[in-house]
Amino acid sequence: MAAFETVGLAFREQAESDYGIDAHAELIESERPTGQLLGIQLKTGPSYLSEKDSDGYVFRTDKKHVEYWQNHALPVLVCLCDVEAKTIYWQIVNAETVASTGKGYRMSVLSSQTIDSSSFDSLRNLLTPVVATDRYTIFTTDDISHGAAKRYSFEVVVNGSATKAEIGAIVRQVTNEGQERRYHRNRLVEGQWGDTDAHVVWTFIYPSAEDHNRQNHICRSIWIHDDLESQFRPMGFAGENVGDNVIVEWSTNYDFLGEHVSTNRLSKERYFHKVLPLIEELKASLSAIESDLIALNSDSIDEDAFLASTEAHRTRVDEIYSEISNLAFAPFECREMDMKLASLVACLHNVWLFYSDRGRTKWDAKSRLKQSIQQSRMARESLQHLEYELSKVR
Repeated sequence: MAAFETVGLAFREQAESDYGIDAHAELIESERPTGQLLGIQLKTGPSYLSEKDSDGYVFRTDKKHVEYWQNHALPVLVCLCDVEAKTIYWQIVNAETVASTGKGYRMSVLSSQTIDSSSFDSLRNLLTPVVATDRYTIFTTDDISHGAAKRYSFEVVVNGSATKAEIGAIVRQVTNEGQERRYHRNRLVEGQWGDTDAHVVWTFIYPSAEDHNRQNHICRSIWIHDDLESQFRPMGFAGENVGDNVIVEWSTNYDFLGEHVSTNRLSKERYFHKVLPLIEELKASLSAIESDLIALNSDSIDEDAFLASTEAHRTRVDEIYSEISNLAFAPFECREMDMKLASLVACLHNVWLFYSDRGRTKWDAKSRLKQSIQQSRMARESLQHLEYELSKVR
């Protein structure tokens, strides 16, 4: 700690288990933390200084550690500590400094690289980047607080390409700023928490608006205040600490899901070719169903006549429900329209649930009619929303 602080780097031991990372070092400027970090792996004892080469000391490790360090969002230093001489030798972990021996890996920790003023410029060049706020956009801010904890969730889209280190920096920035947010979803929550800082912050990072639309995050993170009592702490997840006790879990399915969407997405013309005729059929079915429900409500027809009159529409709506469910992904610009279409079909499909064998057992005639009318009204609202979304993309 003393050695790192002499070069303007705050040293923080990682109490929580983070495989292969013992500490973080953060650049301090004008007595303020910068958010620029290094991950530190510390090795102390004569055995780590016993094997030498022409440049310094030989450090040996295994494949699991090397892959973890090289894939970490933070740049990682291996530090060999000579306690008696009060000297720390360091080497950055990357493809150039690590070599396979066939049975494991070795790296040369240079005797000329020590944690002191002579290495300040070299260490500064290795720090995680500062990412400008215009490099990302917060798409959603959700207050999900409850009576025992103030909690926020943020969905963030990256503007342009970003390295893993830059994404880690974005996560830290959004999390740290999120801790001080004062947005409340209603007056009740505001009365409960007021100017209190957050106890829990989640983030979900999407490399593109398309990924956000498909809920295909590249990583998610969680930060929990140290003082939050255990019974109120949400379930965490395994991941890497990217600084400030922000734990990031990288998605193992991101590439697969992205490829699946890109290879199963309809063009706008193919999407319209498939769904526009279905929309016209659904509109006709809705009008017919509304007319028959009015007749049923006025006792002009009975339930059996209602079901007989709407049988063809019911069958076709079920078929369209299946077609829509199995349709390839809509183009990005039609995503909102596609969601409204799914809502319309679902509402129409639900109209007859109350007249199924189970429905007739569970609800009386008055309740069945009331619920069916409610679903038809919801279908009419969904149709209006659908037509509005359609007008935006045609």
